Amino acid sequence: MTGEVVQIGDRKECPLCGERIKKAALVCRYCHHDLRGASKDNKGKMVKIRFKAGEKVYCGDIFLPENTRVSDMVNDGRRFLVLVNAVEERATRDVPIGFLALNKAMIEWIELKTAADESVIDHPARMIYGSV
Repeated sequence: MTGEVVQIGDRKECPLCGERIKKAALVCRYCHHDLRGASKDNKGKMVKIRFKAGEKVYCGDIFLPENTRVSDMVNDGRRFLVLVNAVEERATRDVPIGFLALNKAMIEWIELKTAADESVIDHPARMIYGSV
């Protein structure tokens, strides 16, 4: 998503997590994103991250506003980290989840993935099944 609010009938999509919420909402009920500043000129990019929470490792995309670092997102006042295109990495096969909102207190470590990382086969499921 590009940060703009997409309106569908009496609902609109949150520019951060993509969930449908009431058109009159000021804050997304799913990811708690403040919609009062949401407009078509919000700039940023989707960034792929990988992190461990509990016994599980996840990989997915987060929206990173312009002039913001991943560490700023992790340390801001929000309690949840919202991922889209989320995948749970398992030893034999990655499991697509789609949307994931995870309590930041559960995160043990986090890493930023780059395009170069995507070409490296470093996970057993990718070695067995190719691109999962």
